[in-house]
Amino acid sequence: MGEEYEGRRGQHIITVLSENVSNQYLAHLRAIGVSYIFAGKSNRLDLKLALDKISRYYNITEFMLEGGGYINGSFLSAGLVDELSLILVPMVEGTNNSISLFEYGDNPFRPGVEFTLQKVEPLENNILWLRYRLKP
Repeated sequence: MGEEYEGRRGQHIITVLSENVSNQYLAHLRAIGVSYIFAGKSNRLDLKLALDKISRYYNITEFMLEGGGYINGSFLSAGLVDELSLILVPMVEGTNNSISLFEYGDNPFRPGVEFTLQKVEPLENNILWLRYRLKP
């Protein structure tokens, strides 16, 4: 296993790929002990298929999404987000290029998705943990 992966402390890494990945890259993943699944023929991945395969092949039934705006937006628009957990920190970042939590990329006209507040938990330093469920 390569040095760059020693810090994962025994955690299993599974990468999701399209079928047009090179055999050389697949050999590299096998050499460093990273599992992979295919979830699409082109560069556009089928996220539902990816989660189905991970669940079936690795017996993982709960997923936590910690992506950036575009990854989060992709999963949300595919109907694969059922819960939202937000940590509200009392700090303002006043830049005009701040990244949003969900981005829809080239289709900003997607309908809104509503969630229902389930729990508010105060944490240290005036921080709030907000937990929501997808509104039925």
